[in-house]
Amino acid sequence: MNNFDFDSVNADRSIFDEDDTMDIKSYVSLFVSNWHWFVIALFVAATVAYGFNRYSVKLFRASSSILIKDESLGGYSEMSPIFPGREMLRSNQNLRNEIGILKSFHLNRQVVDSLPEFGIEYTMIGRRGIAEQQVYKNTPFTAAHVSGRMPGGVFEIAVNGSENYTVSYNDNTFAGVYGDTLPSAVFDVDEQDAFEILILRRNSYVPGINEPASRKYSFRFVAPDAVANEYLGKLAVNPIDEEASLVILSVVGHAPMQEIDYLNKLMDLYIKRGLNEKNKTSEQTVVFIDGQLDIITDSLRKAEDILQAFRRSNRLIDISNEGSSIKARLEKFETDKFALLLKKQYLDHVSVYLDAKNQMGDIVAPSVMGINDPVLERLITELRTLQLQHSQLNLNLIANQPAVGMLDDRIAAGKESLKENIKSNLQGIELSVAELNTKLGETEAALERFPDTEKQYIRIQRTFDLNNTIYNYLLEKRAEAKITEASNISDNKVVDYAGVQNVVQIKPTQLRNYLLAAILGFMIPAIIILVLNALNNKIIDKKDVERITKAPILGFISHNEYKTDIPVAVKPSSTLAESFRAVRTALDFFLTDTGNPVISITSTVSSEGKSFISVNLALIIANLGKKVLLVGLDLRKPKIHKALDTDNAAGMSLYLSGKAEFDESITETGINNLWLATSGPIPPNPAELIASDRMLEFINEARKRFDYVVIDTPPIAVVTDALLVSRYADINLFIVRQRYTTKDTLHLIQEFYQTKKFKNLSIIINDISLSGYYGYGLRYGYTMKYRGYSYGYSLYGDYTSTKYGFNKGNKSYYNNDEE
Repeated sequence: MNNFDFDSVNADRSIFDEDDTMDIKSYVSLFVSNWHWFVIALFVAATVAYGFNRYSVKLFRASSSILIKDESLGGYSEMSPIFPGREMLRSNQNLRNEIGILKSFHLNRQVVDSLPEFGIEYTMIGRRGIAEQQVYKNTPFTAAHVSGRMPGGVFEIAVNGSENYTVSYNDNTFAGVYGDTLPSAVFDVDEQDAFEILILRRNSYVPGINEPASRKYSFRFVAPDAVANEYLGKLAVNPIDEEASLVILSVVGHAPMQEIDYLNKLMDLYIKRGLNEKNKTSEQTVVFIDGQLDIITDSLRKAEDILQAFRRSNRLIDISNEGSSIKARLEKFETDKFALLLKKQYLDHVSVYLDAKNQMGDIVAPSVMGINDPVLERLITELRTLQLQHSQLNLNLIANQPAVGMLDDRIAAGKESLKENIKSNLQGIELSVAELNTKLGETEAALERFPDTEKQYIRIQRTFDLNNTIYNYLLEKRAEAKITEASNISDNKVVDYAGVQNVVQIKPTQLRNYLLAAILGFMIPAIIILVLNALNNKIIDKKDVERITKAPILGFISHNEYKTDIPVAVKPSSTLAESFRAVRTALDFFLTDTGNPVISITSTVSSEGKSFISVNLALIIANLGKKVLLVGLDLRKPKIHKALDTDNAAGMSLYLSGKAEFDESITETGINNLWLATSGPIPPNPAELIASDRMLEFINEARKRFDYVVIDTPPIAVVTDALLVSRYADINLFIVRQRYTTKDTLHLIQEFYQTKKFKNLSIIINDISLSGYYGYGLRYGYTMKYRGYSYGYSLYGDYTSTKYGFNKGNKSYYNNDEE
């Protein structure tokens, strides 16, 4: 007997194997076979994404840009030589400090105070009672807090018409008319929490033209400090580049126009603040000069009145040359004395400023008053710079911070240095004034020898000319200070105001959400399928078998969707019948030159389809015109006779026990070329009977009379009958069922194969369904639609059947309780 080389099949399975690239195709086919889960997941994900995009609160980002001059003169350096003291207005800006000012609470609180509607939060309520979106300046009404405590909680208002509304608060409802003040008593509020609010129709609302999208709104009053802190938290100020002083301001909120108004007002107030800082010195200079002018104006008016009266009483007075000379000398000494006294008044003014502990940095520049003292100028400039830094720092830091303390120490040191300089200057002024007073006394003495009229005229004219000169000098200085103030420009300028063109919706991002839904709709079921596939302990793929056992795979039996135990006979042109023909062809290769072969069919556990395959394999071989004997050797649970609707009164148990002869044990099935040896009555000792000599005699006789002998044996993992029969068989077929046989049972087959306890052991994979057995579905091209596991009837347990009928009381061909 020349058998097929099983070792060569084990070494090279190219007859059945495909390229390694089939692994990728296997996974693709696995996903395709579970396409309905992907459809469900995509539908659910798309629904969630739509709901999120439709009902989630929308967020918008508004942005603007502003140019900040860093350490620059701010546009006034070219005028410094014209107006003395102009250099005191140097900005000394630092980009980081300016960004800190933009994000300061003080400035942002000013913004909130400048925008009245920021104190109220309006929300439009959708038709289903869902708060859809916060709105700004887009309600048909406005609300205002008139008096009392600011009410907490939310007011709900329904717009009934152009004049009426209904408002609910504190579980109380009130029907009101626009313009009426609502006391808190109508809402049953305690007296200690009493308030009054006013609801007005918005001026821009025109009934019948711009009807509101919703007639239901809610609003609540928000404390200005809370709003300022909220915007401080979400305001972003970032330079466009590390080297640049152009910064981008952005803020995120629910109402685009509200964020636009906020950014624009913030920039306007910031620029106005910078300009005000630069104008403070000019303003203080004008104030100081105005104080001096008030004094000199009175003196000048009095001198002018005296001069006019003297001229009326003395029609013409001629002054001698010597008198004119003395007059000129007196005027010079008086002018010099005035300059010293003006400097003294300026120094006294600075001393008062220093004692007042002022940190505003608005000291009048000495050069503005005609005082040319480089040391004094430098000390005042340094102090002013420190005070401006201190003012900027206080916008963002509390007083006890180390940085503020260090700056306070430097300011205190600068003030001490300045006080010392002032003290020294005042001492010098006193000496100079005393010297001038001496000269004036000497000159006045020389005037005594002139006639009384000329002497009196010189004195009156001198007083008038002196006051007039001083008055004109102060007017000139005041004009210079006003021109300086008028010519000041901001160091910073707006590049782009916020507008609708700068607004982008950041949440929800509809395209990204739908894309994410598509990704998750594919990934989640794919991951679940892969995880379940990895955790699955059942045989699914041909490779599952090949990874565990090296036993050759003889063939594959497709799923039986027909309600019959013998689909080969009932549906001979079906795909299932074709799969049995493929197994029959493979047997020819395995049993080359083997005369009258004996085929033993078993499985590791019950319900794997060995009896079903035994019957239909015998039928498909008989179709070739070969005489086939089908032997039911499962003596414990006889069943193949039921598939062929024959009697089990006589059979193998009687023959093996010596109570019947060979001819009495076999019977014709009514199918051409197919005979059946049923199991017979259940004996008490089936294993001993199979191991007896009578079994060998039966096999020898069967070989003589039949071309093929197909033996159905019990599961090998349950009883040892199949092992006893294997020594008589030319080939032993192990049945492995897709989605039923566990991978652990394949280790038993591998052990049998390695130990060669079963001669010519090979495997048939049964119940292949295209819906999940992707490897074979692609390979064999099964195109029928398989549904479920109704692979024949259960032949274990109680049932009834006809030859081709279906027992409706049983749900599947295989009984999972089969032993």
